[in-house]
Amino acid sequence: MQIVRVAAILPARMASSRLPGKPLLHVHGLPMIEHVRRRALLCRGFAEVVVATCDREIAEVVEQYGGRYLITSPDHPVATDRVAEAMRQIDCTHVVNVQGDEILVLPSDLERFVDAITRQPDIPAWNAVARIEHVDELSDRAAVKCAVSHSGRVLFCSRDFSKLPVIRGTYEPIRRLLGILGYRREFLERYGRMSRTPLECAEAIDQSRILEHDVTLQGVEFQKGYPGINEPREVTMVETVLANDPLQQTVLQEILGSWPVRLST
Repeated sequence: MQIVRVAAILPARMASSRLPGKPLLHVHGLPMIEHVRRRALLCRGFAEVVVATCDREIAEVVEQYGGRYLITSPDHPVATDRVAEAMRQIDCTHVVNVQGDEILVLPSDLERFVDAITRQPDIPAWNAVARIEHVDELSDRAAVKCAVSHSGRVLFCSRDFSKLPVIRGTYEPIRRLLGILGYRREFLERYGRMSRTPLECAEAIDQSRILEHDVTLQGVEFQKGYPGINEPREVTMVETVLANDPLQQTVLQEILGSWPVRLST
């Protein structure tokens, strides 16, 4: 029986074009990257949780909260390349890339993701997906969408699906792609050697490189597609969810109450 050891790597950098410095943006008294790190730690399926960054400011904050970080090159064109570099220093068979802006990811959904990998460890790549709830999501270019097959395999990705014929009210077979991706170690080792592809470059979507190279990308459906923080307007959206969603309130209280106070600098 194949031994599966899944590590979570959280890529984060200060130089975001839409919201510079966002990993250290404070929400409820914690920087965003620490929110995400703690949620990943609450997932029992991860053998290790590591932040991968090219910025000393982020590394210092992670260290102050008692977390592990790895310094990576500042020259990576996409987050997946940063994760691939960090993976070389970690003992694992699979990696889950938990984007550092997925501040509302549920630990239970991360466990669902790890379970999907454990059940089919030979699949090269996975991506968390969620159902479309509002028609405006189809044209929101800040959110990447995809079309999926009957088995949940991702077929095509784009930032704008508003021109495609979809069934109003269900939006099948369109899903929102979330910033949670999984990889077999062997596939991620060769990902960086794969040439960048036309659709990947056109819309800045990492997943398109995988699909355009004929690699299987399996969707894993999450309970709900909570917003991340990529733009200033999304800060208010996240704070509203934390204030009104009972499940999120429970996770937030566990995050804020189960960890020791921040170490002095």
